[in-house]
Amino acid sequence: MKQFGKMVVVLLTLSFCINGQAQQVSSGIENVDARKFKQLVDEGQGIILDVRTPEEVAGGHINNASAINLYDKDFNEKINLIQKDKPIFVYCKLGGRGAKAAELLQQNGFARIYNLAGGIVAWENSGYPIVKPKASKDEKIQQMSLSDFKKLLATDKPVLVDFHTRWCAPCMKMAPVVDGIAQKYAGHAVVVRIDVDQSKELGKAYKIQGVPVFILFKKGEEKWKHNGTIPEEELNKKIEEYL
Repeated sequence: MKQFGKMVVVLLTLSFCINGQAQQVSSGIENVDARKFKQLVDEGQGIILDVRTPEEVAGGHINNASAINLYDKDFNEKINLIQKDKPIFVYCKLGGRGAKAAELLQQNGFARIYNLAGGIVAWENSGYPIVKPKASKDEKIQQMSLSDFKKLLATDKPVLVDFHTRWCAPCMKMAPVVDGIAQKYAGHAVVVRIDVDQSKELGKAYKIQGVPVFILFKKGEEKWKHNGTIPEEELNKKIEEYL
């Protein structure tokens, strides 16, 4: 009987450990302190997401953070434009909104989510830097209907399209690169940047997710597609390939 009792205890313990581990893996959400959060961010393998209000973000944010207000009515729609194959590092002011955003990210298919416990306040209290957003107006990003886009593709020249958003940090990083390519190939290729937030019909038609998304067209046909940032040389090579 004693041996049987011991076996029951062992089995229950194993069951608890296995179930506990399964729960941890399935949740995909980990609350981490500022030190661990910075360590993960510095590895440069994921997307940093600030879910505070625009007014809060204007006061300073973690460098290279994309900003989507948790209170935006289209929050779910916007996060589904983010690459889901990368870890997401989410934060707010104190951690509460970050935790809620982490749950929504999980519900929308994100697998690796890290929430900054204590939010940006904990980050600053640990002595880590924040940056102020640059006040700059993007004159070259375009809003376009699906019909106008079809007209844009009606050319023998290769057409390179950068689908992105104004809140996406990787998109903003690529913007000057794409603008430089547009200038370089002026007259030989069409290079445009399109705001997916303002061109929803177009984004849906081409199943845009994981911004920035680059698609190269030739005679109206999609020839090449890439999700995420990419070296300038590779974009140049693709255009040269279809000139």
